[in-house]
Amino acid sequence: MSEFRAQPHRVAFGGLIALAAAMGIGRFIYTPILPPMVEGLSLSKGEAGLIASANFVGYLAGALAVSFPRLPGSSRHWLLWSLAISALSTGTMGLASSLAAFLLLRFIGGVASAFALVLASTLVLEALSEARRSNLSAVHFGGVGAGIALSALITWSISAFDGDWRAMWLGGGVFSLLALVAV
Repeated sequence: MSEFRAQPHRVAFGGLIALAAAMGIGRFIYTPILPPMVEGLSLSKGEAGLIASANFVGYLAGALAVSFPRLPGSSRHWLLWSLAISALSTGTMGLASSLAAFLLLRFIGGVASAFALVLASTLVLEALSEARRSNLSAVHFGGVGAGIALSALITWSISAFDGDWRAMWLGGGVFSLLALVAV
C-alpha cells in the first residue's frame, strides 16, 4: 500500500472493491441464491440453514485467526490471497453438488472474508490516516453495501437469462476474481 499513500482516493476505492468482493459477494450472495438453490436441490430448511451457518463459523474462525499478532509475510499478500480464496470458494459453489461440499466451501469462504475485512480495513485505514484523509474511510466501508447490491444485480441478471443457481454462484465468483485484479 505504500505506493498508494499519496493517492488516498485510490486507496479508499481499492478498499471498497475488496470489501465488495469478499463481504458483499463472498458472504452475502447466498441470500438471493438461496431460493433457487433450495428449489433446484430440494434442500430442507435445516440444510439451507447449515450451509449459512458454515459460513458464519468460518467467519468467526477467520476473525480469530487473523487476530494473531504476527502473520508471516505482508498483510497485502494475505489480503490478496484471501480475496482469491473468497472468489474461488464462491464460484466453486456452482460446481459442487453435495451438502458436505457446500458446507466446506462456505466455511472456507467465511474464513477468507474475515481475513479480507480485517486486512483491507487495517491497510486502508492506516494509509488514509497517514495521508490525513480519514474522512475517506466511509468509501472503504461502503464496499460491503456495494457488494450486497452487486450480488442482487448479478443474481437477478443471471435469472433474467434463465440461469440457475449454479450460474449465479459462478457469476459471483467471476465478479470476485475481477475485483481481485482491480485491487
